[in-house]
Amino acid sequence: MRNIYDDFIQQKPKEMSKTMSDMAFKYINPDTQQPTRIPAAHFEKELGQEVERAITQSVNRQFLSIMYSQLNSLKKDNEKLFYEALICIDNNLNPKDLRIPEQIAINYTYDYIQEKQRTEKKEFRFFNQDISNEYHRAITDPNIQAEAMEISNFLENQETRELNRIKEDTINNQPQQSQQPESYSYEQEEDMDLEYDY
Repeated sequence: MRNIYDDFIQQKPKEMSKTMSDMAFKYINPDTQQPTRIPAAHFEKELGQEVERAITQSVNRQFLSIMYSQLNSLKKDNEKLFYEALICIDNNLNPKDLRIPEQIAINYTYDYIQEKQRTEKKEFRFFNQDISNEYHRAITDPNIQAEAMEISNFLENQETRELNRIKEDTINNQPQQSQQPESYSYEQEEDMDLEYDY
């Protein structure tokens, strides 16, 4: 039994376009309760598109899908590093070349992003001028930089003290080695014999 598709594939592009326009018109939009009006010229233009261009669009969509999957996976693996990498990209920074003020600004900006996520919830958008402004404020505000360095220095000193304490405990808890008399070599024994041989 033949169906509409069988007849459709035998039509020329102009006729196909009119058929698709009529099919679309039959769909009643639930929001407007009106038929869906798509001019036949729109379909004719799409059908007349070069295959290479259509393939390029398809390939681009596929690459976009791959990138989306990779980025989404990276975000799930480590959200902090994910956002910090985006901050670097947005500010033309190479992570290998980061100076201390830039590291501070990136950490500060990430904390700001987290706070915005907490307050805005589903309304949160990363590509936001506020975030960019916050990064630039953090890298230029000496108070933010100084506060971050104070915390960093305090933690570093605390860590150094703890490491030194562990080293001392390790040394103090080592079993005392019993002092063995030094072993003499054969040559030393001969020398001793010579000394006592009158």
